[in-house]
Amino acid sequence: MTENINGSIYKVIENKRVIAINGPKRLKYYYMSKGMFNKFMDYFNKNIYVFLKVSEHYRFYKGVRVQNVISIDKVLSPNKNKPKIFYDISMIKTEIKKLVNQKRNRLFMDFEMSMPPYHHYENFISEIIQVGFVLTDEYGNEIKKYSSFIRPKLFPRLSKRTLRFLDLNQKNVDGGSDYYNLYSLLKKINQEYEPIIYVWGKNDKFELAKLNKIHNLENFLNDMQFVDLLSLHKTYFRLKNDLGLFNAYNIYANGQSINNQKHDALEDAEVTKEVFYGFKDVCNHKLKVDIS
Repeated sequence: MTENINGSIYKVIENKRVIAINGPKRLKYYYMSKGMFNKFMDYFNKNIYVFLKVSEHYRFYKGVRVQNVISIDKVLSPNKNKPKIFYDISMIKTEIKKLVNQKRNRLFMDFEMSMPPYHHYENFISEIIQVGFVLTDEYGNEIKKYSSFIRPKLFPRLSKRTLRFLDLNQKNVDGGSDYYNLYSLLKKINQEYEPIIYVWGKNDKFELAKLNKIHNLENFLNDMQFVDLLSLHKTYFRLKNDLGLFNAYNIYANGQSINNQKHDALEDAEVTKEVFYGFKDVCNHKLKVDIS
């Protein structure tokens, strides 16, 4: 069980990651995880006002009777009728809602990468070896679907680890297209449709930028809007750890769960699309889910 607490910080015990708040009768102490405390510690000063969700249960931590902080909802500095707001999750959620509701074409994209060998991997550089994407209009209607293997340039022979993990054979990739074809296709799509590009995690944009450099191509990514859907989930639901794409899908799937991930780029792109629309429904209060 949890309870909502708000009050003015009286003191900060940094080495214990504890803040003390003036209660009705006495000081009460609240403990935070390392990640949470580090994220907000620059704001934690005397007289800063905080809104917390905390565990109802008390425990002793390093000699201090504390309650665990589950989440921080708002941090502000009082200033008569114009408080200075440092953090407000409700405002952040409003901005996320505006983002997912934008009337824009959307490109849901995923890559599979080459993996290092089990031994002698010191000089290995990963490359995109499969791409899958779904391009939709602002209403979610499919415009284009694409899937292709990509021939790697630096290490054309795939490692056994890659072949086993992705359930491929060397001929799959040898028969794939050159990276320049993907580069040209993405540039064309961006020029014609100007989509928001939704990916799961930060690696996809990084890997594209890396391959542009490897192939001595202009890095066009600054002209494209990438949105990390995983990061949106972590912010909106205030998750401490990363959420797997298929775990996210199962949360929204309404009983139609997927248990066997194939590590196929197009399938992952389609799953990313489904997760986006589930998340959009949550942002618009059309769906309630339990992510903890």
